[in-house]
Amino acid sequence: MTGSVATKDKPPRADADPVFASNTQEEAASEIVVIDDDAMILQMTLLTFREAGYQAVGFSDPLDALMWASDADPTLVVVDLKLPGIEGLDLVSAFCAFGRHAVILVSAYVDVLTTVDAMRLGVDNVLTKPTSPERLLSAARHALDALARTPHQDTLTFTRRETQVAEFIVAGRTTKQIAQALSLSPRTVEFFRASLLRKTQSPNSAALASALTRLGFAASEG
Repeated sequence: MTGSVATKDKPPRADADPVFASNTQEEAASEIVVIDDDAMILQMTLLTFREAGYQAVGFSDPLDALMWASDADPTLVVVDLKLPGIEGLDLVSAFCAFGRHAVILVSAYVDVLTTVDAMRLGVDNVLTKPTSPERLLSAARHALDALARTPHQDTLTFTRRETQVAEFIVAGRTTKQIAQALSLSPRTVEFFRASLLRKTQSPNSAALASALTRLGFAASEG
């Protein structure tokens, strides 16, 4: 058989180039997820982790990354703040809400307010682009060490945006209507709808509405 093989029905990785396909150490213990829409930065970051002995996978699409992380064992997520189609802190909040991943935010647009907000969401570190490989690896080691000491969280949690979208879904609103009501792009609404589908293990939108109702979400009047 030729070509790449997807496991666990996960989306294809953004780092399929065979030049980046191997690790330098067989004993690499943690698979790190890197999300960045800049292809060069994404590949350089993956290479930095792999040369240090980690397994690493990369995504340029935040929805693909969310799907991957929703099925993954506790791991480290390194995410860029500015990605097309979704607000950076909404994306960070979605990863933190899984309750089992460590998250590092990396961006050229970090300020004090963003850092404070990110820390409140639960990120382990905020790094400014460009960051050195040494600093990135140090932050990763610290985050993974903390993750290893943190008990696994089994409680299902939802972000503020997920809650808003959930209430509109229960009310029977379409993606376009939800986007207009929340001043979001349809792509961003689909991101949160996909997150809700995964978290509730719902096979389709009708099952999702029922699951959200059982969880106590009330229809939004907005």
